[in-house]
Amino acid sequence: VDFKVGSETSIKALKAATKLKGCGQFLLFRNYYTIDQIKLEKFHVCGQHLLCPMCAGIRAARSMNRYIQRIEEIMRQNRKLKPVLITLTVKNGEDLQERFEHLTGSFKTLLQRYRDFKKKGRGFNQFCKIDGGFYTTEYTYNETTKQWHPHIHIFALLTDWIDQEELAETWHDITLDSYIVDIRRVKKTKEHGYAKAVAEVCKYALKFSDLSTEKTFQAFLTLKGKRLTGSFGSMHGVKIPESGPDEMPKEELPYLELLYRFVFGERSYYNLELTKDVKPNKRNEEG
Repeated sequence: VDFKVGSETSIKALKAATKLKGCGQFLLFRNYYTIDQIKLEKFHVCGQHLLCPMCAGIRAARSMNRYIQRIEEIMRQNRKLKPVLITLTVKNGEDLQERFEHLTGSFKTLLQRYRDFKKKGRGFNQFCKIDGGFYTTEYTYNETTKQWHPHIHIFALLTDWIDQEELAETWHDITLDSYIVDIRRVKKTKEHGYAKAVAEVCKYALKFSDLSTEKTFQAFLTLKGKRLTGSFGSMHGVKIPESGPDEMPKEELPYLELLYRFVFGERSYYNLELTKDVKPNKRNEEG
């Protein structure tokens, strides 16, 4: 990556760094003390989920919430569906752009075969046993081999158990370089439901802790604006809301307004800067 002063890359890096520095600097909460509820009203985020762990976490949490709702809705309608986690992998490579295009192109072909069977009843393969699913792509990096490891995580609801060897054959026919297909059954727990399995799919596209700053930025430049997630079958159409504040109580209630500012240091923390007691009813009467 060319970081020479004045280069296009250095300008992009400066813009991204400026956004990153301002991310999460201020948080504004409302404490509705009469009903013992605290709501986040406003916060500023950079929206660079491929660079910023905070934004990646927000994005993952919102995705999890929406998909869990859809899974529970579909499972109520058809108790016989079988939840699984599927991972599809392509061969590692040094060129992230090339490997990204290979992985997404291969998966697009698999999805097209799936849709052809669902619509026209032709070209059955084991992937067609999926009633619905959603997926995310993940890219890890091996410092020893200097190669990227691209793979797709899928949460799927099956009409019948998949023959792993047959699906591996189909995947290799498409990729020409990988038989690696992992399928794991998912069990619902009383405490977490399907949350752990959904979190596995909705996790970050990049493992920030395993990447150098330069590799993280390289991945950001390569993957920015690309489609890294999606859904199909009965899971299709799930809309993930943009980052924004929590919903406010509809009734006009008094609240404490709490403004926090992030303080950088050896031990960084949020500091309570301002507190304001707001009485909406009284204010309305004065108006």
